[in-house]
Amino acid sequence: MTDSSKKPAHKKSKGVSVKDGARKFGYIMAILVMIILIYVLRHLRPWGVNFLNDQWEKCLVYIELSIYVSIAANILFIFYDNRWFKHLIQGVTSIFGALSLIMIWVLFPLNIDDPTWVRWIKIGLLVLFGLTLIGVIAELIKGFRDLAKNPEKV
Repeated sequence: MTDSSKKPAHKKSKGVSVKDGARKFGYIMAILVMIILIYVLRHLRPWGVNFLNDQWEKCLVYIELSIYVSIAANILFIFYDNRWFKHLIQGVTSIFGALSLIMIWVLFPLNIDDPTWVRWIKIGLLVLFGLTLIGVIAELIKGFRDLAKNPEKV
């Protein structure tokens, strides 16, 4: 038997082997969680959370923008869920997450009297911002790499 008569071996997909319905259900659940999160964030001050200062309302604009972009991304994923597209869109949503983090750092909406705690919280926010930027770059690289490998899947 020659090599040409052998049946080609099927390669396993490198992607996640989750059924379409399960992924779509996950996207819908993520959207619902984000809507609940927006509701909670909008009601923290009326509920009497006393460690938020007047800058909270300004920060909330950026936080909500980030969440709305994530909701829009999940809606897109329900209809089109290709790996390259998902990576690129997740990179974009992470940019909005980074924006909200840096605005929380700039506006600092927390009433904390201890300057040591303020310093550590701000350092933590900058670390998260840096990690988010690294994530943005990684997602964009993955997206463009996947697109270059399979341009016919556009």
